[in-house]
Amino acid sequence: MIQPEDNDINKVNKRQTEFKEVDVSSFNASQVRSVGPEYVCHSMWNELRFNDVLSQSGIKKGSLPLLEALVVGRLVSPGSELSSWQWAMNRSSIYELTGRPTFYSLKSFYAAGDRIYERKDALEEHLGGREQEMFSLQERMCFFDLTNTYFEGQAKANSKALRGRSKEKRTDCKLLTLALVIDEDGFPKYSRLYPGNQAECKTLKEIIESLIKIRPHLARDRTVVIDAGIATKDNIEWLRENNFHYIVVSRSKSDFTPSDTTKMELIRQTDNCTIEVARKRIDNEVFLLCRSTARMGKDKGIRTRQEDLFLERLLYYREGLSKKGHTSSYPKVIEMIGRLREKYPRASKLYDVEVIQEELKTSGRKTPKAQNILWNKKACYEQMTESEGNYVLRTDRLDLSDKEIWEHYIMLTQIENAFRCMKSSLGLRPNFHQTELRADAHIFISVLAYHIMHSIEFKLRQHGDHRSWSTIREVLSTHQRLTIECDIKEQGKVCRQHLRLCSDPEAEHKMIYSRLGLKNTPLPRKKYVVR
Repeated sequence: MIQPEDNDINKVNKRQTEFKEVDVSSFNASQVRSVGPEYVCHSMWNELRFNDVLSQSGIKKGSLPLLEALVVGRLVSPGSELSSWQWAMNRSSIYELTGRPTFYSLKSFYAAGDRIYERKDALEEHLGGREQEMFSLQERMCFFDLTNTYFEGQAKANSKALRGRSKEKRTDCKLLTLALVIDEDGFPKYSRLYPGNQAECKTLKEIIESLIKIRPHLARDRTVVIDAGIATKDNIEWLRENNFHYIVVSRSKSDFTPSDTTKMELIRQTDNCTIEVARKRIDNEVFLLCRSTARMGKDKGIRTRQEDLFLERLLYYREGLSKKGHTSSYPKVIEMIGRLREKYPRASKLYDVEVIQEELKTSGRKTPKAQNILWNKKACYEQMTESEGNYVLRTDRLDLSDKEIWEHYIMLTQIENAFRCMKSSLGLRPNFHQTELRADAHIFISVLAYHIMHSIEFKLRQHGDHRSWSTIREVLSTHQRLTIECDIKEQGKVCRQHLRLCSDPEAEHKMIYSRLGLKNTPLPRKKYVVR
């Protein structure tokens, strides 16, 4: 019979001195589980009051631990729902922190994802308000962008699973598109899922209206920041009509000329990058020509690589015209060069390519053959390459200085960082689900995990700790919970004692816990004796 001597896991008793007769050769350690990362995520789950909104929406108390394990699993052991279930059951102490769920089968785990996604708007409304309250967020700006992720399998039962332009170059897979709005501090405000072939420019109005529906105060005096793919004429006009300010990447050079680059003003200079700008006001808008040395290097690198591959392939096609087994049919060569231009667009626009057709009269063939392939740099080659690293910002915020406009725009990189974190650290990909509901739920769980992750990172940054979650997770992974067993003698009888405890936190663990306002011991000791 197992007799618990202290089964109150919520009450931390002071350690008392206790001496017993022990068989030192009988010591054994078992049931070793990770506790450090789970402790931090569980504490932030409670701070964000997830359980409050879930309980209010009809989730029973016995199911809450399962839902928490599903989300926290994405932070601690990113992967599929099956992977998270195995982690929670076999490698983690998450259920010791949350309490055992009523049901914890794999089927229940999948169903938990469905129940979370059914409460999507309620959760996003609650989290937006709670994060604003916790961190006193200004919420003066909205940054909007889209990304996509790919499916494993055909996903025939999912109407959103369509082929499109994959951000990850997975042209062999169907895609699902995620649209996300964040504020200037990087906190998500709203998310929505679209088909894989969704055009970026057609999503802005719907997303902003949905965001305002759950957070009405965000409709007043806000600045929307978007990239060139979304900054169409219609979208900018809609923002004006609905009293939103905007900072966008202009799709045109807005009458800037090469001479404007000779009189640019320096607004930022570091060891790695220099930013120069030239300002022009047209009616009630400001256009800001920006030149970045970092972007210049990136653009040049992409262009030269494409240019080398483009010219190498043209040379291969030309040499193949006179070789057996290579394509020499004029229509086929034209088609191949068209595909080559599509594959390397940056290099293609710098060159004129001409395919010389042999005369049918001399050849006597019905299908003409290509005699030669010629290419030359365009007259504007130098001008186009000199504009590398340049882009134009457009805004109606006349009150902002050149530096402020650029600094607000560059915050758009935060949403790119959010997408990168979801894909790499939070198990967004790959997506194995074949039905629409399960696929959508899988993505949304990563969005919820990002709320927790960003809250942890933001809180640490307030104390000068700028490490990423992946680093924090690795550091805390050595904080473990385990059971120590040994044989003891009591009243002449040998008994087996089981002591469940956490390992002593190391200095780095204590530092992280202190900055997050947590105690050093995640869970109290529990002792059982088998007589």
